[in-house]
Amino acid sequence: MSHTIAVYNFKGGVGKTSTTLSLAHSWSRSFKVLVIDCDPQSNLTQALTSETHSTTLFTLTKKLLHNDLPNIDPVEIHPYLHLIPGDYSMAEMESNTQFISFAHIIFYKLLVAIKHKYDIILLDFPTHFGITVKSFIANINGILIPATPGSFSVSGFKKLLNYLNEVERNKPLNILGIFFNQFRKQTLLHQKIVREAEKELGNLILDQRIRESIRVSESNEQHLPIYAFTEQSDVAEDFLKLSDEVIARMNSIDLLQALKQINEPVH
Repeated sequence: MSHTIAVYNFKGGVGKTSTTLSLAHSWSRSFKVLVIDCDPQSNLTQALTSETHSTTLFTLTKKLLHNDLPNIDPVEIHPYLHLIPGDYSMAEMESNTQFISFAHIIFYKLLVAIKHKYDIILLDFPTHFGITVKSFIANINGILIPATPGSFSVSGFKKLLNYLNEVERNKPLNILGIFFNQFRKQTLLHQKIVREAEKELGNLILDQRIRESIRVSESNEQHLPIYAFTEQSDVAEDFLKLSDEVIARMNSIDLLQALKQINEPVH
Protein backbone atom coordinates (compact mmCIF):
# COMPACT_ATOMS: atom_id res chain seq x y z
CA MET A 1 0.00 0.00 0.00
CA SER A 2 1.33 3.42 -0.98
CA HIS A 3 1.83 6.14 1.66
CA THR A 4 0.88 9.65 0.51
CA ILE A 5 2.67 12.30 2.56
CA ALA A 6 2.61 16.09 2.27
CA VAL A 7 5.29 18.41 3.60
CA TYR A 8 3.41 21.52 4.71
CA ASN A 9 3.39 24.62 6.84
CA PHE A 10 1.55 27.83 5.97
CA LYS A 11 4.64 29.78 6.99
CA GLY A 12 7.24 30.39 4.31
CA GLY A 13 10.98 29.94 4.69
CA VAL A 14 10.78 26.79 6.84
CA GLY A 15 12.44 24.47 4.32
CA LYS A 16 9.46 22.61 2.83
CA THR A 17 11.08 22.08 -0.55
CA SER A 18 14.54 21.15 0.74
CA THR A 19 12.89 18.71 3.13
CA THR A 20 10.80 17.12 0.36
CA LEU A 21 13.87 16.84 -1.85
CA SER A 22 16.08 15.31 0.83
CA LEU A 23 13.46 12.84 2.06
CA ALA A 24 12.70 11.79 -1.52
CA HIS A 25 16.35 11.01 -2.19
CA SER A 26 16.72 9.24 1.14
CA TRP A 27 13.62 7.06 0.79
CA SER A 28 14.36 6.23 -2.85
CA ARG A 29 17.34 4.24 -1.64
CA SER A 30 14.92 1.63 -0.29
CA PHE A 31 11.49 2.48 -1.77
CA LYS A 32 10.01 3.53 -5.08
CA VAL A 33 9.13 7.21 -4.60
CA LEU A 34 7.05 9.71 -6.56
CA VAL A 35 7.27 13.41 -5.76
CA ILE A 36 4.51 15.80 -6.84
CA ASP A 37 5.41 19.47 -7.02
CA CYS A 38 2.15 21.22 -6.04
CA ASP A 39 3.72 24.67 -5.69
CA PRO A 40 3.27 26.98 -8.72
CA GLN A 41 6.77 28.35 -8.03
CA SER A 42 8.06 24.86 -8.94
CA ASN A 43 11.26 25.14 -6.87
CA LEU A 44 11.27 21.39 -6.25
CA THR A 45 11.04 20.71 -10.00
CA GLN A 46 13.92 23.10 -10.69
CA ALA A 47 16.03 21.38 -8.03
CA LEU A 48 15.45 17.95 -9.58
CA THR A 49 15.68 18.73 -13.30
CA SER A 50 16.85 21.55 -15.54
CA GLU A 51 14.64 20.44 -18.44
CA THR A 52 11.17 21.69 -19.45
CA HIS A 53 8.48 19.01 -19.46
CA SER A 54 5.19 18.95 -21.36
CA THR A 55 3.42 16.88 -18.69
CA THR A 56 3.00 18.76 -15.41
CA LEU A 57 0.56 18.81 -12.51
CA PHE A 58 -1.31 21.57 -14.37
CA THR A 59 -1.69 19.63 -17.66
CA LEU A 60 -2.84 16.52 -15.79
CA THR A 61 -5.30 18.56 -13.70
CA LYS A 62 -6.67 20.28 -16.80
CA LYS A 63 -7.33 16.95 -18.55
CA LEU A 64 -8.97 15.45 -15.47
CA LEU A 65 -11.10 18.57 -15.16
CA HIS A 66 -12.54 17.70 -18.58
CA ASN A 67 -13.12 14.04 -17.62
CA ASP A 68 -10.19 12.91 -19.73
CA LEU A 69 -8.11 10.28 -17.90
CA PRO A 70 -4.61 11.19 -19.07
CA ASN A 71 -1.63 8.95 -19.56
CA ILE A 72 0.32 9.73 -16.39
CA ASP A 73 3.99 9.42 -17.24
CA PRO A 74 6.12 11.01 -14.50
CA VAL A 75 9.66 12.21 -15.15
CA GLU A 76 12.25 9.62 -14.15
CA ILE A 77 14.98 11.18 -12.03
CA HIS A 78 16.38 7.70 -11.45
CA PRO A 79 14.65 4.29 -11.49
CA TYR A 80 13.36 4.63 -7.92
CA LEU A 81 12.59 8.36 -7.94
CA HIS A 82 10.00 9.93 -10.25
CA LEU A 83 8.53 13.45 -10.48
CA ILE A 84 5.29 15.10 -11.54
CA PRO A 85 6.63 18.60 -12.26
CA GLY A 86 5.11 21.79 -10.95
CA ASP A 87 3.71 24.50 -13.20
CA TYR A 88 3.11 28.20 -12.60
CA SER A 89 -0.25 27.83 -14.36
CA MET A 90 -1.56 25.98 -11.26
CA ALA A 91 -1.95 29.43 -9.69
CA GLU A 92 -4.66 30.16 -12.26
CA MET A 93 -6.60 27.07 -11.23
CA GLU A 94 -7.34 28.53 -7.80
CA SER A 95 -9.93 30.87 -9.37
CA ASN A 96 -11.41 28.34 -11.81
CA THR A 97 -15.00 27.64 -10.71
CA GLN A 98 -14.96 24.05 -12.02
CA PHE A 99 -11.70 23.37 -10.22
CA ILE A 100 -13.03 24.85 -6.98
CA SER A 101 -16.03 22.49 -7.16
CA PHE A 102 -14.29 19.30 -8.24
CA ALA A 103 -10.61 19.55 -7.21
CA HIS A 104 -10.94 16.96 -4.42
CA ILE A 105 -12.34 14.45 -6.95
CA ILE A 106 -9.67 15.32 -9.53
CA PHE A 107 -6.82 14.71 -7.12
CA TYR A 108 -8.51 11.55 -5.84
CA LYS A 109 -8.55 10.21 -9.42
CA LEU A 110 -4.93 11.27 -9.95
CA LEU A 111 -3.67 9.51 -6.82
CA VAL A 112 -5.76 6.38 -7.42
CA ALA A 113 -4.34 6.10 -10.94
CA ILE A 114 -0.69 6.14 -9.80
CA LYS A 115 -0.38 5.06 -6.18
CA HIS A 116 -0.18 1.33 -6.96
CA LYS A 117 3.14 2.03 -8.73
CA TYR A 118 4.88 3.60 -5.73
CA ASP A 119 5.69 2.86 -2.10
CA ILE A 120 5.70 6.55 -1.13
CA ILE A 121 4.15 9.58 -2.81
CA LEU A 122 5.59 12.80 -1.42
CA LEU A 123 3.93 16.16 -2.06
CA ASP A 124 5.54 19.60 -1.78
CA PHE A 125 2.76 22.10 -1.00
CA PRO A 126 2.71 25.88 -1.47
CA THR A 127 2.25 27.95 1.68
CA HIS A 128 -1.16 29.22 0.54
CA PHE A 129 -3.98 27.22 2.15
CA GLY A 130 -6.01 27.24 -1.05
CA ILE A 131 -8.06 24.77 -3.08
CA THR A 132 -5.04 22.76 -4.28
CA VAL A 133 -3.74 22.21 -0.75
CA LYS A 134 -7.18 21.48 0.75
CA SER A 135 -8.10 19.05 -2.02
CA PHE A 136 -4.87 17.08 -1.75
CA ILE A 137 -5.19 17.01 2.06
CA ALA A 138 -8.60 15.39 1.61
CA ASN A 139 -6.91 12.50 -0.21
CA ILE A 140 -3.57 11.86 1.52
CA ASN A 141 -2.49 9.71 4.47
CA GLY A 142 -0.17 11.97 6.41
CA ILE A 143 1.43 15.36 6.85
CA LEU A 144 4.92 16.32 8.00
CA ILE A 145 5.36 19.84 9.36
CA PRO A 146 8.71 21.64 9.10
CA ALA A 147 9.37 24.62 11.36
CA THR A 148 12.28 26.88 12.22
CA PRO A 149 13.08 27.92 15.79
CA GLY A 150 13.10 31.59 14.81
CA SER A 151 9.51 31.60 13.51
CA PHE A 152 7.87 28.81 15.52
CA SER A 153 4.93 29.39 17.83
CA VAL A 154 2.70 26.88 19.58
CA SER A 155 -0.36 29.00 18.79
CA GLY A 156 0.54 29.00 15.09
CA PHE A 157 0.81 25.20 15.11
CA LYS A 158 -2.55 24.88 16.82
CA LYS A 159 -4.07 27.17 14.17
CA LEU A 160 -2.58 24.96 11.44
CA LEU A 161 -4.12 21.81 12.96
CA ASN A 162 -7.50 23.53 13.19
CA TYR A 163 -7.24 24.57 9.53
CA LEU A 164 -6.45 20.96 8.58
CA ASN A 165 -9.44 19.79 10.60
CA GLU A 166 -11.75 21.98 8.51
CA VAL A 167 -11.03 19.87 5.43
CA GLU A 168 -13.69 17.21 4.79
CA ARG A 169 -12.11 13.77 4.65
CA ASN A 170 -13.18 10.17 4.32
CA LYS A 171 -10.25 8.78 6.30
CA PRO A 172 -7.98 9.94 9.14
CA LEU A 173 -5.08 12.30 8.48
CA ASN A 174 -1.93 11.22 10.28
CA ILE A 175 0.20 13.93 11.85
CA LEU A 176 3.73 12.61 11.35
CA GLY A 177 5.08 15.37 13.55
CA ILE A 178 6.85 18.72 13.61
CA PHE A 179 10.60 18.91 13.18
CA PHE A 180 12.92 21.88 13.51
CA ASN A 181 14.86 22.95 10.43
CA GLN A 182 17.78 25.40 10.30
CA PHE A 183 18.56 24.52 13.91
CA ARG A 184 21.63 26.03 15.58
CA LYS A 185 22.60 23.71 18.40
CA GLN A 186 24.86 26.23 20.13
CA THR A 187 22.24 29.01 20.16
CA LEU A 188 20.56 29.29 23.56
CA LEU A 189 17.41 30.81 22.05
CA HIS A 190 16.97 27.83 19.71
CA GLN A 191 17.46 25.41 22.61
CA LYS A 192 14.87 27.28 24.67
CA ILE A 193 12.27 27.33 21.88
CA VAL A 194 12.65 23.60 21.28
CA ARG A 195 12.35 22.81 25.01
CA GLU A 196 9.19 24.89 25.29
CA ALA A 197 7.71 23.27 22.18
CA GLU A 198 8.42 19.79 23.58
CA LYS A 199 6.79 20.75 26.89
CA GLU A 200 3.66 22.06 25.17
CA LEU A 201 3.34 19.52 22.35
CA GLY A 202 5.02 16.37 23.67
CA ASN A 203 5.48 13.60 21.11
CA LEU A 204 4.17 15.78 18.28
CA ILE A 205 7.72 17.18 18.17
CA LEU A 206 10.12 14.85 16.36
CA ASP A 207 13.46 14.06 17.99
CA GLN A 208 15.58 14.82 14.94
CA ARG A 209 16.67 18.39 14.18
CA ILE A 210 18.10 19.57 10.86
CA ARG A 211 21.16 21.72 11.44
CA GLU A 212 21.55 24.99 9.57
CA SER A 213 23.88 24.57 6.60
CA ILE A 214 24.69 26.31 3.32
CA ARG A 215 25.17 22.81 1.85
CA VAL A 216 21.40 22.45 1.40
CA SER A 217 21.04 25.36 -1.04
CA GLU A 218 24.32 24.46 -2.77
CA SER A 219 23.17 20.91 -3.49
CA ASN A 220 19.77 22.15 -4.74
CA GLU A 221 21.41 24.58 -7.16
CA GLN A 222 23.54 21.79 -8.62
CA HIS A 223 20.56 19.38 -8.96
CA LEU A 224 22.26 16.91 -6.65
CA PRO A 225 21.02 15.14 -3.51
CA ILE A 226 22.73 16.47 -0.44
CA TYR A 227 24.03 12.96 0.27
CA ALA A 228 25.94 12.84 -3.03
CA PHE A 229 27.08 16.46 -2.88
CA THR A 230 28.56 16.20 0.61
CA GLU A 231 28.36 12.63 1.86
CA GLN A 232 29.98 13.27 5.22
CA SER A 233 28.14 16.44 6.17
CA ASP A 234 26.18 16.82 9.39
CA VAL A 235 23.05 18.00 7.59
CA ALA A 236 23.08 14.96 5.26
CA GLU A 237 23.23 12.73 8.32
CA ASP A 238 20.38 14.73 9.91
CA PHE A 239 18.09 14.17 6.93
CA LEU A 240 18.86 10.44 6.84
CA LYS A 241 17.93 10.14 10.51
CA LEU A 242 14.78 12.23 9.95
CA SER A 243 13.70 9.94 7.11
CA ASP A 244 14.03 6.91 9.39
CA GLU A 245 12.11 8.61 12.22
CA VAL A 246 9.24 9.62 9.93
CA ILE A 247 8.93 6.09 8.52
CA ALA A 248 8.72 4.74 12.08
CA ARG A 249 5.84 7.14 12.87
CA MET A 250 3.57 6.18 9.98
CA ASN A 251 -0.05 5.82 11.19
CA SER A 252 0.86 6.67 14.80
CA ILE A 253 -1.01 9.94 15.59
CA ASP A 254 -4.09 11.04 13.67
CA LEU A 255 -5.35 14.63 13.48
CA LEU A 256 -8.15 14.20 16.03
CA GLN A 257 -5.70 12.73 18.56
CA ALA A 258 -3.31 15.62 17.94
CA LEU A 259 -6.08 18.19 18.42
CA LYS A 260 -7.12 16.55 21.66
CA GLN A 261 -3.52 16.48 22.85
CA ILE A 262 -2.82 20.18 22.19
CA ASN A 263 -6.01 21.22 23.96
CA GLU A 264 -5.21 19.31 27.15
CA PRO A 265 -3.71 21.44 29.95
CA VAL A 266 0.05 21.19 30.39
CA HIS A 267 1.11 20.05 33.89
